[in-house]
Amino acid sequence: MSIAICALCVAALAWALWSNPDICSPAKLFLLSFLVFHLGVLSVHGSQELWSLVLLVLLVGVLTSLFEALSPPPPPVRYPIELRRHADPRGLVLWLWALTAPAVVGQLYLIYKIGGLAAYVNALGWRVVEFRGVGWATTLSATMPALDLAYFAIGLTRTRSRSWWSLYLAHLLIAIALGLLSGSRSGLLTLFAMQLFCYHYLRARVRLMRALSLAAVLLFAALLLGVLRNVVRLEDGELSVGSIGPGNQTLAYGTFNYGVQPLEILLDADELKLAHGMTLVSVVTNVVPRDWWPDKPDTGGVFFTKEYTGNAWGGASNLTPTLLGEIVTNFGWVAGIALYALIYPFLMYLLVLYYRRVVPRADQAGGAAAAIELLLYVCVLWALVGVMIAEVTATVVGLFTTRIVPLLLLKAVLDLSPRTPRGRSDLPGAPLPARGV
Repeated sequence: MSIAICALCVAALAWALWSNPDICSPAKLFLLSFLVFHLGVLSVHGSQELWSLVLLVLLVGVLTSLFEALSPPPPPVRYPIELRRHADPRGLVLWLWALTAPAVVGQLYLIYKIGGLAAYVNALGWRVVEFRGVGWATTLSATMPALDLAYFAIGLTRTRSRSWWSLYLAHLLIAIALGLLSGSRSGLLTLFAMQLFCYHYLRARVRLMRALSLAAVLLFAALLLGVLRNVVRLEDGELSVGSIGPGNQTLAYGTFNYGVQPLEILLDADELKLAHGMTLVSVVTNVVPRDWWPDKPDTGGVFFTKEYTGNAWGGASNLTPTLLGEIVTNFGWVAGIALYALIYPFLMYLLVLYYRRVVPRADQAGGAAAAIELLLYVCVLWALVGVMIAEVTATVVGLFTTRIVPLLLLKAVLDLSPRTPRGRSDLPGAPLPARGV
């Protein structure tokens, strides 16, 4: 069965590339993510049940590629960048920096609350415990990537001066610093991956080999950061690196098992302990501080870790159950698998419809409004694909509070309204075919 599933994955990727040459389409991102986060299944002695569950996840990607093939977006018609003479909204750069300030303030408050930079760095491995009660500060800090991506995407919509990009570089360095201080590998590394998507749709199509090279670099960086996060210490103003033992190596390479390990745990359980839909309710109740409501519903990761691992880390860390695992822990095997097979493909179908609407507009309209519309789509794309190996509450709440809200706020303060894509006769020059890099 393992050979058949591997062959199906390769065939699905080949079909997706042949039927829709856009390498950044939803199906490509889903299938590549599936490959990375489920690769570890090859190293375990998985049962037929485990392989069947992995196959179910893969079939969602196969269906997504079929959705794209039914009606792919039109070929891009790219106008020379110097001919896009959309004026920047008034106060654009000032607003971008002003909206960045709360993220910096939130991060500085976290460092202050923990007891200084040294204590903060040493507490990153226990941030689930240490940051309790200051969710507002972590949320503010997490808005930085969306604002940095907006800065970058708007910069791509027209020819920019050296001073523009110098200011953006300073903004990017702050975003990288906050990403490192967050302790989250995904929060930092997805910034660069999403930059690639913005460049791909707003400036020039990126070739497959360059995209795969970036993916390999980011994956290696994720593995390295996974180890360093647990061995680096800051004492008396000096950095020290502890020994890299088997435990840290397991944690780093666990990236390849993110989609597999939770399913193994569920299959090994003597009986399922069901949440009866309450982890999904936590999407709404999670905004209430636990000090105000101590018995509020647990999120999917917290419930899964408590009930299926015996609270292995004492509340200091939690396993993400994956979307399939979370639905099963709420409704059981039969109803859970049936609901997953209905809900996730439907969500991916809606995503493909969104993709077909936004990408042509980004190709033709130009300007800050089109850039932010595209970025909103990229954020939704990342969330829907990412929930494959995450939990529902963290994905949904994070999408709205740290991505959509900051971008809509930026759009509102700049008084942007979507532009209607213009025809060829509206631009001072003939269109150029899309370029690749």
